[in-house]
Amino acid sequence: MNYLVKTIFHLLSVFFHPLLVIMYTLFLYVLINPYLFPYHGERDFGTIVLIVFFTSVLIPGISILLMYGTGFISSLHMKERTERIGPLIVTAIAYLWLYLNIRTHNAIPISFALFVLGALISIFFAFFINNFSKISLHGVGMGGFLSGVIYLLFKHGESYVSIKGVMMNNILFLSLLIILTGAVLSSRLYLKAHTNQDVIGGLIVGMAGQIIALRFF
Repeated sequence: MNYLVKTIFHLLSVFFHPLLVIMYTLFLYVLINPYLFPYHGERDFGTIVLIVFFTSVLIPGISILLMYGTGFISSLHMKERTERIGPLIVTAIAYLWLYLNIRTHNAIPISFALFVLGALISIFFAFFINNFSKISLHGVGMGGFLSGVIYLLFKHGESYVSIKGVMMNNILFLSLLIILTGAVLSSRLYLKAHTNQDVIGGLIVGMAGQIIALRFF
């Protein structure tokens, strides 16, 4: 039983890795309100997906693997705070590049560009806090994810979400998302990767980054 629970929590940590959050948010944007993206056909949307995937996932991911391969970091789990410095810098550069390339893109809504900016702001906060505490990057990612979807639902969404023809009330959808967020954060605690303070701090930082981006930019 303990092995099963540990496996489930480990899978949650993998599937909701911080580097995947921007991609998940992109798909939710299209799911909740596809009319925000004035693209023409699947090919155009495929180009958007490739741009976001290449910049927010592939570049940071390969860079981190290279750091591991060259011994710059001793583990992909980056258990020590000092090992997170390089990956955070690379990810921040990649997110900045992505934001600068999509903020004036006529096929990408400004609200999604601001979500990327919010993620970038959160990384800067996390980089600073990392000097003093091992903040949960999963917490940062899920905090931003949750905030971004809440904004999308109430700013650009309808009163329901349709998933494969299944109609779901916004409140129910949001409730499921909150439960998912709690499960991901609980996985970090169960796996003893972080303390309560690290996880809650990460969640707050992720939310704060989105609020700042939406409020001041």
